[in-house]
Amino acid sequence: MSVQGHRFNNAWVLGKTSLALVLAVGLSACMSRGMQQELTSCTFPDTTRTPAPSFICDQQIEGYPITRLTSAPATANVETDDNIERARLEVQHAMALEWLVNWFGDVAEEDKTQAQQVILTWLNEELRVVRTRESSTGTMWLLLGIAHSEIETQIQLRNRFTAAGIKTTDR
Repeated sequence: MSVQGHRFNNAWVLGKTSLALVLAVGLSACMSRGMQQELTSCTFPDTTRTPAPSFICDQQIEGYPITRLTSAPATANVETDDNIERARLEVQHAMALEWLVNWFGDVAEEDKTQAQQVILTWLNEELRVVRTRESSTGTMWLLLGIAHSEIETQIQLRNRFTAAGIKTTDR
């Protein structure tokens, strides 16, 4: 093979290698961009690859300042409505306990059980299922909401405490 033929062959191999390198870099840039989009998009908590509606990740819904996300597992022998109601009641009880401790720690010890019942009754009236969506695993995801701000909620509950004769330590 002549020197000129050898140079042509080397240039051809170098050109092919360069093209392969450019394609590899371009492809990896596309893949990393796709990976970044996948990691920052909203997915169901139980199936991290399944896209989810925005309320799953961003729980702020117009008109509902207080929200809670919960799930109801798929159960073959239980109706969907029953599963949703059971999940709502679980959140309702958790919120009542949380508020009794965090917001109403000044309720007299002997009135705590009655205060919790007042909170549960109020939540039963005000806590709504705002959005639902089933994931690919069959889990029902629920966004529960209250149409009152925290301050409005606390005022309404304090008024109910007063009406029920519930004492607080600062009165």
